[in-house]
Amino acid sequence: MAAAAGTFGAVLASYSAFRPIRDALILDGDPDRIPWLFTATFVVALALAPVWGRLVARGPRHVVPLAFHGFALCALGFAAASHAELAPVLVGRVFYVWSAVFNLFVVSVLWSLLADLLGHATARRLYGPIAAGGTVGTFVGPLLTQALVGGIGVAGILVVSAALLELAALGVIAVRRAARRLNAGGRDDDERIDRPVAGGAFDGLTHVARSPYLRSIVGYVLCTSCAATFVYLAQAHIAKDLLPDRLARTELFASIDIWVAVATFAVQIALAGPLVGLLGPGLVLCALPVVQGVGIAALAVAPSLAVLVGVAIAGRTATHGLTRPARELLFTVLDRDDKYRAKNVIDTVAYRFGDLASSWLGEALGAAGALVMTVATLPLVDGWLALATALGAGFRRRVIAKDAT
Repeated sequence: MAAAAGTFGAVLASYSAFRPIRDALILDGDPDRIPWLFTATFVVALALAPVWGRLVARGPRHVVPLAFHGFALCALGFAAASHAELAPVLVGRVFYVWSAVFNLFVVSVLWSLLADLLGHATARRLYGPIAAGGTVGTFVGPLLTQALVGGIGVAGILVVSAALLELAALGVIAVRRAARRLNAGGRDDDERIDRPVAGGAFDGLTHVARSPYLRSIVGYVLCTSCAATFVYLAQAHIAKDLLPDRLARTELFASIDIWVAVATFAVQIALAGPLVGLLGPGLVLCALPVVQGVGIAALAVAPSLAVLVGVAIAGRTATHGLTRPARELLFTVLDRDDKYRAKNVIDTVAYRFGDLASSWLGEALGAAGALVMTVATLPLVDGWLALATALGAGFRRRVIAKDAT
């Protein structure tokens, strides 16, 4: 638990360090361009899916740290471009797309490794505290940004982010060693952990298309992405209109990130583990649709900074505090190749497709007015709750089948 929580914390600290800068930089331009950036992000995620599918055949021992090293190298490249003030607008847009892929990809590959190393029974006990370790990282990241950005600038923050990601790559080694001790006995765990993952480059996509259980996870992810994008677009427009200064926007976003980290940590430590263990993932997954549905309606009716801060904190706390450990638990009952291939497709391609579709839809609904936006949220929440319930039932069936064998 300590090894995994520390590694996850380093990953999210790396991302959270530059997240406030990213959100502030993109608002130097027109917020209406955000749907185009989401479109570009989806294209990149789609292109990476078969590449990851081919790389994972080498075995998790190599490819998970390799993914971390690759993104760290990219962060250093952006740091050099920022320091040289090279094409700021173009580099800012490329950086935005890269960071959106970074956010989902590095988190997905780490949880794939954890799902491979831990069975569903152990995951029920440990996923809450492991997720809390990541939340500590989301608290440390923006604090580092607030403390250091004045002295080392954006380029320096990106170097810090790269260093944290390299620390996470070292953490993967500690996670694997801890897994050997946890799983000792009965079989050669070193061989099991290190062996290549079966399947081809496009198996993740085909398995998702064929499996009702995986398609239900995709549906839940699409609803999650859709609601998050509605809130994000509202945040972009409100912040752009009320806070024209980049520094003020950066401070606001960093403050929101800190409060989200504090609230999420409390939920993960006090509630996530007991609720997932007692109720199962299905009922826990029902919390987010209710929270986000109320939040979107509130933003549509009263688009103010105070409402924005409250909705952002509540929605992201529910997402990371409850939904993250519950949703990751769903993957522990899958076959090994699906834990790496199908999961990555769901976490990156499906999620970014949700961003793409909902960003254009959100712009259209926002232009139509608050009443239309509020009414449109109702079927989203209803379908979201139905998917959560179906996933809970599917998870229980798979647990019973695994226990029986």
